Amino acid sequence: MTAVQTGEATPAMPSAIKDAEATKTILHTLRHFHLGNPSVRGQLEPLGDDFLPALMAPYRDASRLRYDYPLFLYPAEGGDEERRGAELAKPLSTFLTEATEAVAPGEGSARILKDNLPRLEQALRLALQESQAPVPAKPLLSELSTKMVEQLGLDRVSTEKLQSDLHSLLESIPESGKFLAYGQHPALHLMIHVIRSQVIPRHAHFQREIEKYIRGLKLLLAVEKGKSAEAKAPAALEEAVGHSSHMFDANALADVMDHSHGSIGMTTVRRERVEEALKTLESYHRESILVRFVHTDGLDETLLGDIPGFESVVSDNPCIRAKEIFDEQAARLAKIFAAARIAKLEIDDLYDESIHDPWFETFNWEAFSHDELLLVPAVIALESALRVAGEAMPDFSRLLNSGRPVQILVRVLGHANPGRDSDKDPFAHFRTELGYLGISHRQAFVSQTSAARHEHLLDQFSTALDATRTGLHVINVGLRPTGQDVGLNGWLVAGAALEGRVHPFFQINPSAGDSFADRVDFSGNPQPERDWAVHEFSYRDENGEAMTIEQAFTFADYALLIPRLHGHFTPVPLICETDSLLPVADYLAMQEEESAQHIPYILALNSKGELRQLAVSRTLIQACRDRLNFWHALQEMAGVRSRYLEIGIAEAREEINSAAEARIEALTAEQEQKLGEARSEAAGEVMSRLTEVLLGMDFTSGAPRMPAASTADATTTPAETTAEEPAAPVEEEEDLGSEEPWIDSDLCTTCNDCLAINPQVFVYNDENQAYIADASAGTYAQMVEAAEICPSDCIHPGKPLNDSEAGLGELIERAAKYN
Repeated sequence: MTAVQTGEATPAMPSAIKDAEATKTILHTLRHFHLGNPSVRGQLEPLGDDFLPALMAPYRDASRLRYDYPLFLYPAEGGDEERRGAELAKPLSTFLTEATEAVAPGEGSARILKDNLPRLEQALRLALQESQAPVPAKPLLSELSTKMVEQLGLDRVSTEKLQSDLHSLLESIPESGKFLAYGQHPALHLMIHVIRSQVIPRHAHFQREIEKYIRGLKLLLAVEKGKSAEAKAPAALEEAVGHSSHMFDANALADVMDHSHGSIGMTTVRRERVEEALKTLESYHRESILVRFVHTDGLDETLLGDIPGFESVVSDNPCIRAKEIFDEQAARLAKIFAAARIAKLEIDDLYDESIHDPWFETFNWEAFSHDELLLVPAVIALESALRVAGEAMPDFSRLLNSGRPVQILVRVLGHANPGRDSDKDPFAHFRTELGYLGISHRQAFVSQTSAARHEHLLDQFSTALDATRTGLHVINVGLRPTGQDVGLNGWLVAGAALEGRVHPFFQINPSAGDSFADRVDFSGNPQPERDWAVHEFSYRDENGEAMTIEQAFTFADYALLIPRLHGHFTPVPLICETDSLLPVADYLAMQEEESAQHIPYILALNSKGELRQLAVSRTLIQACRDRLNFWHALQEMAGVRSRYLEIGIAEAREEINSAAEARIEALTAEQEQKLGEARSEAAGEVMSRLTEVLLGMDFTSGAPRMPAASTADATTTPAETTAEEPAAPVEEEEDLGSEEPWIDSDLCTTCNDCLAINPQVFVYNDENQAYIADASAGTYAQMVEAAEICPSDCIHPGKPLNDSEAGLGELIERAAKYN
């Protein structure tokens, strides 16, 4: 939700003494309720009509909300460029802030006005809350600004300053700008606004093109006329010269002009073709109607207001009539477009009768260019979900497959099943997904969106119109829940439908490419990688302890907003304490066999601020599963979650694990084999030694016969065996390695540092690695310095060759670490 709400108290669970014995009875009753047994209703606490899903409780008082609507609609007229996205509409608060900052930039300027912008914004919201059609912005803002100045009662200087800043603000607002509240038909108004914003600049550009072609064709005919004999007659010459004709003899001039030479004139066929094209283009007048809505008389036109360029058409079958209206409009414009194309070819001298005559004889809307199709007045078929899912489906399907750039708008209720009457149980059958039905028409543009997210809606409409193909727009409309202390508006309910996967956003645009990766746009959905959108929720438990949990907003939470679905909920008695109750999201994540041991619930808040658990019926849980299944299908189409990819990853992991296990088994077997061989060898050696001992024993005397001692051992006296002779002292070898200076050339990095000190001492070998050529050619100090700066520490200075060199004591000490 993008609404802002402040000042709400922290929800709290009422305290109650738990009763273990009563809990058993309560659970038995709750299970019967969950399974749909109507006889237990009287044993349960009735559900109050003031309950809201826990996550939506802060928005209970809609009058304290700041949300996107009303919108400021920028005027469609007055510019050559098409408006898109934020250039089409902005939320009221954003528009006021940006407009004020534009006329009074900087923190210190227009301080009084900026401090009172929230007051002005609130006054605008109250003034527009019941409006259904767009309201001119400038007059309303001027009126409310005057009232605000009077209510503030500022001193004279402050009043004059505020009035001056308000005047600057009003002057900056476009004359044709309008405010649009979230009434009953915001999507229709935004569709019309998109069409006007795109078509008006295109028509202005086309009008300039026609005028250019008219001038070009007239010039062609004038040149052709100049080639004729009549153009060289005295009367024609006098007319061509004009006021100065009395200064020369026209007859004499005509006599001297050469009538035998000149460029080849037009053929009669070409001249007639040029004249016909010119006549057609000169007769063109842009149609005042920019968009036609075709509906079954279910549209209250008074709610649309007075919209320039809008026409309402009533028909028993909007899809068929919309197709007919498009064909009629396209047939009229085909003559104009053909004349414009002929004019361009003739002006550029590129018309080839053998090629172009057959082409223009069969020229119709299917031959229109992209730009030409965009000039055809938009045709919108406004259909009901029940008709499209029922009696009108064949005509609906034929229109989607026709390729004609007609847009079909179908408004749906998030909780309802388009395939069922609104007064029947919406959960009696699996839901008919009209957007999914539209996808089966592979070359149609399909969008599922909502006016609750105006930027998404505007983008979908703009993209669909630009795609110049049949488009289906399934648009969720919010309901205003009725009930005690529940002031939620339609915008919040429609937003909740998006959060609860009731009405997910998606776009299928065949113009974007051939694969789903190119065609599918999944943007606008909250947390698209999850099953349900999850938000932090803070409350106080029965003991008054502050708690914060991750709370999912599911289809069951959304259903609590619909009064007719309240029968699927019942409050869990406060004395009940059990692990058998599970949040709906956790319940749905289980396998059905496992979940059968539990009872699902949602958290809800009443108008007293009491947080309660509401048990949910199995019927509603099945509807949740159905919505989740559709959500998973959309995730897979959009590439957010792919079951094929998950299977592939699992198989790859299994292959890797199997290969690893096989390798481990092979290594283990090899190790065991080597260990067995080692044991066999060790056992053989032990047996061999044992055999030797046994063979050396004297079994006749009863005492073992020891093996004969070696010669060396035989000459050793007992005294000698008890006292070892001291080892002869080892003569220390003289350390000659550090006497002579040397370089470990293999480590040399060819840095040139040593050669820079003394190139006679240090030189490179054939491999550009240093060695000492003549140590006596330099000093010991140079040798030590070279060792210290060598980056690879490969120079070993040794000992000084000249004992009389100055400072040897210090140099030897420095050289020690490198020797």
